[in-house]
Formats: sequence, structure tokens, C-alpha cells
Amino acid sequence: MQATWWEKTVEYGFILTLSAAGRLDFAAPIAGRHERSSGDGIFGKDNKLVLIEFKRDESEIAAEKTIFTDYHAAANHLNHYNHHWIVYGGLTKEQKLGLGNQKYFDQNARCTHVTDILSMGITHPEFMNYLEQLQYYRNADGRGGSGHVSPESMLTVLGVSPSGKLIGSLSLEQYNHELNPAPPTPNNAPNSSPSFRLPGM
Repeated sequence: MQATWWEKTVEYGFILTLSAAGRLDFAAPIAGRHERSSGDGIFGKDNKLVLIEFKRDESEIAAEKTIFTDYHAAANHLNHYNHHWIVYGGLTKEQKLGLGNQKYFDQNARCTHVTDILSMGITHPEFMNYLEQLQYYRNADGRGGSGHVSPESMLTVLGVSPSGKLIGSLSLEQYNHELNPAPPTPNNAPNSSPSFRLPGM
């Protein structure tokens, strides 16, 4: 029987690997439109951030190049950052699911163990600067209203404590919403607006 797994299997496998290595303190849901409490509460000022793209297997990594206007220019400009990684699945000699990794813009840069990725985190200001530069090279995503998901919704932001523990995770899309929340919706209830009376009434 041929083994089958999905991108989400790899993601869960990564979280379980962190837990087994004692590197997991807390993991927030990283999918769905759930109510988000506070990005600042998850990612404190003393914590570092890493960005991970999960892939079903190594063969799917090449597809990343298609979402850039100029992948090679992006790689030349952004490769000095060490916090952006790809984690993918593959079968071990024992025919069990194993996890491989590589730096996002450098297929030759790998961690000995996937848990070592957590030591590559950068500060929040550096992280936001990186995201701005990354978006400059990305193709515009015109699928917003079609029911499809954007590439950003499949990237995961992990918050790492100073001691190297995972303290929170969000999709990149959710992380962006935490930083730039939508303005509050006006309350249009009938009894919430001031009453208006003509003079003399």
C-alpha cells in the first residue's frame, strides 16, 4: 500500500516533533476564520519570529518560484535573512513520515533537525521589514473573491520565546490582520443614534 499524506499532515508532524523535543509550550490554531484575541499577546517584544512554508514533499518546492515577479532578484535581495524556511514531508527508510527542511531562498541551507529552525528567529521590526520586501517581489493575488486562498494564508508565523520554545502560531494572513485590524463596524441600531426633532416640536 502506498503511503499518502498532505501538506497539513506535514504541518501537524512539525508541531508534534517540536512537542517531542520539548520545544512546544503553546500552539494556537493556524487555520480558519476564528476570533483572534491579540497578536501582541502571542508575540511579545522579547520574542523572535520565524516564517515557515509547509509542503507535502520536496517536489512541490519548485512551485514557489511561480508566485514571484522575479524569483532570482528576490532571492539575491532577501537570502541574507535566515528566518524563512520550508518544511516538507518524505518517507524514511522505515516507511514513516519524516520531515525535511531548507531555507526558503537557498536549497543548500538546511538545519540538521527541523527543531533548529526555531533558533533562526528575528525581531518583530526585522520581520515586518522582511515582509514588506517580500511582498514587493510577489505576484499580486487576484483570487481574493473566488474562494481560493492566497499564498500568504499558507505561510505560518511562529513566535519563539527567548528560551527557544514555541509560544504561538498564526497564518501570515492572520498575523497581518492582528497588526492591521479592520476599523470597527458602526453600530446602526435604531436606538443608538441621536434623536432628531424639528424646531418647535
